[in-house]
Amino acid sequence: MGSKLESYIRKMMNNSIASLSLLLLWFFSGSGCSVSKQDRSLKDVALEPPSLWSVQDHNFSVSSEERERYWLESFDDQLLNEAVYTAWSSNPELAAKAEQTLARGEEAVILGANPFPQANLGINASRSKRNLIGFNFPNGSTSFTSKSFSSGFNVSWELDLWGKSKSLRNSAQKKFESAQVEFEASRLSVAGQVAKTWYSIAESELQLALARRMTETFEKNHLFISNRFANGLASSLEDDLASSALASSRAMELVRVRARDKLSKELDALLGYYPQAGGDRNFSKDLPDLGPRPFPPPPAQALAERPDVQIAELLLESSGYELTAAKMSLLPSVSLGGGPGSRSEEFEDLLDRRFRTWEISGGISQPIFNAGKLRANVRRAEAIRKSAEANYRATALLAFTEIETLLANEEFLSQESIYLKKAAEAAESAARASWDRYQRGVLGIFDTLESQRRTFEAKSRLLTLGKERIFNRIHLYLSLGMPALPTEP
Repeated sequence: MGSKLESYIRKMMNNSIASLSLLLLWFFSGSGCSVSKQDRSLKDVALEPPSLWSVQDHNFSVSSEERERYWLESFDDQLLNEAVYTAWSSNPELAAKAEQTLARGEEAVILGANPFPQANLGINASRSKRNLIGFNFPNGSTSFTSKSFSSGFNVSWELDLWGKSKSLRNSAQKKFESAQVEFEASRLSVAGQVAKTWYSIAESELQLALARRMTETFEKNHLFISNRFANGLASSLEDDLASSALASSRAMELVRVRARDKLSKELDALLGYYPQAGGDRNFSKDLPDLGPRPFPPPPAQALAERPDVQIAELLLESSGYELTAAKMSLLPSVSLGGGPGSRSEEFEDLLDRRFRTWEISGGISQPIFNAGKLRANVRRAEAIRKSAEANYRATALLAFTEIETLLANEEFLSQESIYLKKAAEAAESAARASWDRYQRGVLGIFDTLESQRRTFEAKSRLLTLGKERIFNRIHLYLSLGMPALPTEP
């Protein structure tokens, strides 16, 4: 049994010496540098984008200087710009995201310190008592006490020969960069939310004004028909229909007031204020006239400028570095340590040169058995890597789908607006004619009231469509990754 154990120990020592020899050979020749490189290729996972968007007729050749630089400036609304700057400085969710980004940066700093030596300066003191039972000393003492003081400057260093620590540092750096991009994406998202809520309030104000005009119209109708009913010139059915139309109009007016109140509170929350309604606010009084849609950059450039795609790419790179580090954990590790110090039984002697000491130690270790933990960690890193590749492709596909859809919607919504304008004009003309025919007794009150209701409904749909066009334009700007405003006003 002893000979087998001795043989095993000798074999392990020979393997360790061989590993150390190979390690030193790699270190001085530099041939191991390629091991720490990240085994990744974005070209293998990225989609091949087309040269032009599918909306071919609108792909004009426009230089980057001619494109809009900040999308909020296209609305030419200074009050809206001020609201966005307020949200950027006061929105609590954005502030939380900023602190999370800083924390990611500190994580990169922590991991970045691993490849470097660690130094500690310490002073230790001890006092002990020992019993001397069984010894017959002349003075009869059966115990004695001792004290010891030591100080030292200790340096420990695990050599990053395979680049494991460097890979982990690079992974953390990529995660920090992704957090920075995510923060900028959050700023862009907040700008989009503020702009959408801003113009939703403008649309709700216009809808409320339209509802009030509808109420005024039905009040006049009700007064006219009530007088006719009182004089026996109109039936109770006509009077009831007029009363019903007026009550419904007043209810719709309250619906519009409720919507405006809700939107105002949402905007307050976005700006970091306590949500309250009825305060003095300066809002846009009308929906802006949209100019031609922005000229989008080529698909490949648009993909590179989108924050979500940038985040997916950075996390993909990070997963590659983590996979490299996991593989490096299977290789031997070398550590060095030691340093100068002092040791004495008296504290004041620690500075005496006669009590100086020093220590240098080194070691090499090779993982042999760990119940499959390291291999499992490699498989885990490979799975995360593949997941990051799939996520990158999914994000790219989503980006192309969003941009293509929003570009197509620009034309669809524009055509829909033309038809709704014609419908509203025709409905208004029909309502005037139907009221005139009712007064002359040619048309019944039900058809007349229905004609008036359709007029206000067509106008309301036109306002809603105007808001949808603005929303589509905002979403298009966001999908292209365009900045909203300069960082500082």
